[in-house]
Amino acid sequence: MLARAGKAAAESAQRVAAANHAAVLDLASIDPYARARQDSAVGSPAHSTKRSPEAARGRVPKGDIGLPVELREAIETMMKATDTKEAIHTRTQELWHRLRRTTLEPQQGLDVEKVAYDAHTSLAYLLGIMPNVYLASVTVLETLKRRLELLATEHDDKIGEAWQPDRLVDYGSGTGSAAWAFEQVWGVQTPSGTPREYVGFDSARAMVELSSGLFGALPRRYTDAGEATSEFTSGRLQAISHQVQLPVGETSLAKMNVSRKSYETKKTIALAAFSLGDMPSRTARRTLVKTMWDSGAEVIVVIDRGTPRGSKLVADAREELLSYGRKEVNAARGVDTEQEAEFDEVALELREAGIDIAPDALAELSEAEEPAEVDPSLGSYVLAPCPHDSVCPAVGPSKGYCHFSRRLQMPSFLQAVKETNRGENNVKFSYVIIRRGQRPASAEPQLSAFAEMLASLDKAEKEGKSETTDASSPTSTSGTTVVSSSANAAAVDPAVELTFPRIIAPPMKGSGHVTLDVCSPSGELERHVVSKRQGRQIYYDARKSSWGDAFPHTGSQGAEPSPYAREVPEENLPNQLGDKFASSSKRRVKKAQRQAGKVAAIDFRYEDRIEAREERAGKRMQKKLQREAREAEEASEKMWREEEEKFLAQATKRRGKKNKAFDEEQDYGIVEYELNEEGELVQKR
Repeated sequence: MLARAGKAAAESAQRVAAANHAAVLDLASIDPYARARQDSAVGSPAHSTKRSPEAARGRVPKGDIGLPVELREAIETMMKATDTKEAIHTRTQELWHRLRRTTLEPQQGLDVEKVAYDAHTSLAYLLGIMPNVYLASVTVLETLKRRLELLATEHDDKIGEAWQPDRLVDYGSGTGSAAWAFEQVWGVQTPSGTPREYVGFDSARAMVELSSGLFGALPRRYTDAGEATSEFTSGRLQAISHQVQLPVGETSLAKMNVSRKSYETKKTIALAAFSLGDMPSRTARRTLVKTMWDSGAEVIVVIDRGTPRGSKLVADAREELLSYGRKEVNAARGVDTEQEAEFDEVALELREAGIDIAPDALAELSEAEEPAEVDPSLGSYVLAPCPHDSVCPAVGPSKGYCHFSRRLQMPSFLQAVKETNRGENNVKFSYVIIRRGQRPASAEPQLSAFAEMLASLDKAEKEGKSETTDASSPTSTSGTTVVSSSANAAAVDPAVELTFPRIIAPPMKGSGHVTLDVCSPSGELERHVVSKRQGRQIYYDARKSSWGDAFPHTGSQGAEPSPYAREVPEENLPNQLGDKFASSSKRRVKKAQRQAGKVAAIDFRYEDRIEAREERAGKRMQKKLQREAREAEEASEKMWREEEEKFLAQATKRRGKKNKAFDEEQDYGIVEYELNEEGELVQKR
């Protein structure tokens, strides 16, 4: 009886906990082995082969991205008709080195010299930089689309109408890559059948001319006209670029029919992709962000390079946009905004100087008494990637930086420019998506999962349930997750899903556990260790998670500070940013020591090789000098020998002539000797 009641209670607790979020659970009161016992009680399968719905919705867009066929063919045709391929190749290399100098550390100042884009430099940008901008734009717009679809989910298991843009305004359009990304993600027509629009602004005339030429290659798409007619209509994205000095003024926007008044009838996205990093000064960047806010666009997207400097620029833009939203809300509540404006100004200057501001200090100015109702269209909040609106915890001189990565399928012209045969390249970028309005709040209060389980057990004992759910039902076959165990798309409040922690580094997968570094809803960088004992579904979600995902579960031991958030001496900052072994764990420390030993051994062997090389070079030089000295000595001896032989030959020749003349003057005759009778030698007569 108790066993059946326990099984029924476990199933009931699992269904009740499906509407709760892990981030708001009372972790201290949860038995870490409860989920595993639930798996055994409800007869879960031996292993999970499918992500939970919440983990699936939290995934970032995956897979390699390649340029659209029409865009790639247009660029290749353009290159075939160019006679200055070598000059463009050289200009591309120079542009890479130039942008590398202006996008890496140091972070102080952040003022760079603006690049002047002429015809050759613009074409070099198209060949070498544009594919990266396209990939980042597609990835961020896909993330935005998923977030908007999530907010359209209703609690009655019906999908509401998601917010869809009618127009995208690109500040710093460059070669117009965002137009192709916009068309790729949202198509060419709105749900009402009207064509979507793309408006680009750029200060370089060569860029505007180049992008306008590429817009002619935008494909004509066929879309369904409606279920009633079963007909298809064709259309293409209405794209246009304007040459205007950035940041754009209100008067210029009105002349181009993209003023704030026009936003009242068209749902608009304001985008700045890799534009802030090219601005010459901090004042110009702040003015551009203010222009995007004043434009009235409902969604504002800022993208920049995945470097410490690019992440810092995105974080600064994020804080400025949130401060503009707070000012609107405080003005509606009758709060004095002058003090807040002064505080925001000082806070921004301190952040740019590398000094962090506590999140609680920013919230103190917003703690005034709230009226009964506040216009929901006022304010602003972060839609992605942050699960909170506090100060970015990755900002500061002693911390890491927030960025993400995706793989690009390199087109042939990019391979030729880079002089490589590799077919792919990892592109790193930083981004933030800001939406106007109030952050959605959870419709129901979140209770402790342990309390829910106890209540279910009491109810099961009182009712005396003796029946269990069939193992083939969704609640018994889906494995155990903290937030949901069914395929119901609306099992978790969308407002809660917006607060799922964001994975900020590649997961470290060990034996029976997965270590995740996340940006938590509390506004801190935390480390969670998800173990196998938490349940099959949770462990499966952790094993299948990746960098950039919104993860719906928490660790078995709770949260601990992430090593990416630990402060280090400023002189050690460059090594700390890339040191993935900076952890207090004994295993990580030992691994770091082994790594340091390997580096030291490599350095030692390198020094030995240098010394041996110098020694060998010295010996070779010594032998060479000895050989040269020996050869010189032999040559000298040979020369003296030849001179001596020549002198002796001449002397012999002279002496021979003298002796011959003397012999001719003397008559020597022949003298013969013989023995006499007594045996004595006497001259013969």
